Amino acid sequence: MKRSYILAFGILSFALVLVSCAPSSSGHSGPVAYTSPAGVTAPDALAIDAAGNVWALGQAGSLAEINSHGTILTTYTLPSGGSGLTSYAGIAIAASGNIWAVNYAGGFVARLVPSTGVITQYPTGISPYGVAIDPTGNIWVGDTGSGSTPYSSLTEYVGSTPYPSSYGTSPVSSSCVESVAIDGLGYVWLSGCGSVYIVKASTGAATGAYPFPSGGPGNIAIDQNENAWAVDLGSLYEMTPPNNPVVVYSDANARFQGIAIDQSNDIWVTDAANASLLVFSPTGRLLASFAVGNNPGGIAIDVYGDVWVANTNDNTVTEWIGVAAGPQFFPYAGPQFADGQP
Repeated sequence: MKRSYILAFGILSFALVLVSCAPSSSGHSGPVAYTSPAGVTAPDALAIDAAGNVWALGQAGSLAEINSHGTILTTYTLPSGGSGLTSYAGIAIAASGNIWAVNYAGGFVARLVPSTGVITQYPTGISPYGVAIDPTGNIWVGDTGSGSTPYSSLTEYVGSTPYPSSYGTSPVSSSCVESVAIDGLGYVWLSGCGSVYIVKASTGAATGAYPFPSGGPGNIAIDQNENAWAVDLGSLYEMTPPNNPVVVYSDANARFQGIAIDQSNDIWVTDAANASLLVFSPTGRLLASFAVGNNPGGIAIDVYGDVWVANTNDNTVTEWIGVAAGPQFFPYAGPQFADGQP
């Protein structure tokens, strides 16, 4: 059922409740916000597992599992890079429950097996950033720097083994992939360095490109009609193959970060410049604005229709209760979606 939203830039009637502990089990009944400790330093990326728990990844490599009521269940420390630096970006969760997180300083993707606590590193190209998991369980990692393989912008892992045929003979971009998303037709979408590129997952061959007018784009997600949506500075773009990107919303004072799409095809975007969470209709109409913490980044939508936001500068997460139409698990898209349906 579609929910009624208060128009953005109006006065929200929803109460913003700041708490230092978990909200009660009755919290899934209405549109109320809870802000709780994330259990990590500088949380930036979020993902939901098949049990409905939220995993928050900190930029320094701390990782926390949080239940649907905001209680921190477990915490982990992921390995640093070879130079001693620890810089993590995207996160994705396999149907098995394994957590995959990319370290762009160390040039690897780390796999955590929560049942055993074992963490394993797998090499990628230089400066990996985006990560997504396809319907067959293969891991796709995009690199923002030039790598050691001919196809340095994209590495595919089948289980835990690099898949050479996905490298191709030349980079699909100028080695600058900020975000990775996978649609239901078997195509991998890569954003960054002025374009969005499409790669056929089965062959690793580039099949299309969408040039952007500015230096972006940033994070990307796929809707249920197989259209791609990307944020770029203060603009929201829609890409409907084979057409070029179309700006559906723009705000010169905004700085869009995370993006997620719910089961009604509404688009959720974090605005780091204004500490807000925005929701747009499938046509790009701004429906509402919700208050969140300082410098919001990643977004995840759980099975209750709660929208979670990582507040990087506050070391917190905000959970808006019951404002979305539920998670979109199919098609598989971006770091904010698990590759399994709860």
